[in-house]
Amino acid sequence: MTTKTLADEGFGNQAHIELLEPIAEMRDQNDRQFVTALARGLELLRCFTPQRPYLGNQDLSQLTGLPKGTITRLTYTLVKLGYLKQSTNSSKYQLSAGVLGFGYTMMANISINNLVTPYMEALADYANSAVAMATRDRLTMVYLNVVQGNGATTMRRNVGSYLPIHLSSMGRACLASMPQAEQEFILDAIRTKYKEDWIKIRRGLDKAFKDYDDYGYCFSISEWQKDVNAVATALMHPTEGLLTFNCGAPNFILGRTKLEEDVAPRLLHMKNSIESNLYIS
Repeated sequence: MTTKTLADEGFGNQAHIELLEPIAEMRDQNDRQFVTALARGLELLRCFTPQRPYLGNQDLSQLTGLPKGTITRLTYTLVKLGYLKQSTNSSKYQLSAGVLGFGYTMMANISINNLVTPYMEALADYANSAVAMATRDRLTMVYLNVVQGNGATTMRRNVGSYLPIHLSSMGRACLASMPQAEQEFILDAIRTKYKEDWIKIRRGLDKAFKDYDDYGYCFSISEWQKDVNAVATALMHPTEGLLTFNCGAPNFILGRTKLEEDVAPRLLHMKNSIESNLYIS
């Protein structure tokens, strides 16, 4: 899989992104149930992010590896269906209200939110940090719930924010908690995607897995973002599946010692409290 920078593709000096594999490569040729046209349309919608809200047909072609003619037909269809709209005075597209309906419905049906939010608020206020709940989406973790501490200097990340699974404490907790076969599958995908950095990545993951086995949580100390520290643990929910919880902040607020000796045990206690109350109506 090829990786380029946004600058390489004319998007300016921003973070690295991964080019999506051409949809044809995602299909098992023996799988007659797989609808390639549907997959292409959905993958197109994934290209739009808070960092890339406006994309034209050429941009989308570069991001997906699909021919521009195919992209043109897909964007035309998605506009007709109300999932994309053309930007004013521009040939580029942006997500439209039709997409919002999916997200709102999904978030409204996360049954655990009402239970976990008070626990998350208590920890966020105590640690003066951000506390979040996430789930895995491919090789990333996506926030499902975020609570900010009382301080004005906590990290401002919103529901829908993505974190890399291999560098974030959330992702590491997720990997440490999943069944072995699934873990090996995801690790193989990470190794394929980040060949040059795999040895360093694997070293960090091995340490995280050991911490999780020993303590029930794992860390990311200035590894996902410079000068940001975080700890995370995981919980298996009967209907939502594997969820992870983290607590993180800039290191001048949440230093390593405080994180390891104070906040991490409190995060684990929060997870255990949530778990013990899952079946209490």
